[in-house]
Amino acid sequence: MPLKCILFFSHRCGLPEKVLPVALRIHLIHSIPFSHHPLAMASEPTTEKLPFYASCDVADALLALKVPSAGYIPDIHLWSPQYKAGYTRVFGPAYTVKMVPVTDKESPKSDQHFVDAIPEGSVVCISQPANMVNAVWGGLMTARAQIKGALGVVVDGRIRDLNEQREAGFPVFAKATSIMGAGPFTRATTLNIPIEMQPNPNHPAVTIHPGDYIVADTDGVVVIPKDMLAQVEAHCKKSTAVDDQCMTALKSGESIVETFKKYRG
Repeated sequence: MPLKCILFFSHRCGLPEKVLPVALRIHLIHSIPFSHHPLAMASEPTTEKLPFYASCDVADALLALKVPSAGYIPDIHLWSPQYKAGYTRVFGPAYTVKMVPVTDKESPKSDQHFVDAIPEGSVVCISQPANMVNAVWGGLMTARAQIKGALGVVVDGRIRDLNEQREAGFPVFAKATSIMGAGPFTRATTLNIPIEMQPNPNHPAVTIHPGDYIVADTDGVVVIPKDMLAQVEAHCKKSTAVDDQCMTALKSGESIVETFKKYRG
């Protein structure tokens, strides 16, 4: 039976999502257009298409709520399943990993591999030291992460094995790629601690705390402080309704000026 049929069959028959292997569920959730996806529809009742709201809508909400830098992590892009294209959107709590150079003898060492410690349903967030040329995430890590139930990975640094990532249908967001593995260059230190994502010259560093919510899609990556999720959702619900009205008006021929005056005030 084709994969899409397995997914829809399980829901039409009332079978719980858990009857599907984790790896299969994660592959499916990112391989079917979300507008037709029952898991996405059920997971967030206030949205109609993708999980939660778009990163742009979330950033607008965070700006309105006076969150510094709108929680935006600049210069990180979607590389898999497609490069900055498609309908992939990741929404979930952050599981944080701080990488340090292997020459760092002071930072603690984790008692387990950081991929083996991934909580199911989380978004893996990795900070890599600046100016390092190696990757900190590859195809083997994706294979294990899918079994663990990770929703995706956000890397403030480099990744590799793009074909393996894309064949797995796993959402991978990163700054750049590399052909060099992590072993000789970096290692993970204490897991699930606040991590700082690197700034760029025009944007300050953003801190991700364990359990903060990550929204990542083709436009970029944004962090919602975990105690602000309800406020952000409420703001997005209102603002996207206004934007829908604006879009309808603009498509009917109204000007930007009259449309914004009418609906945005």
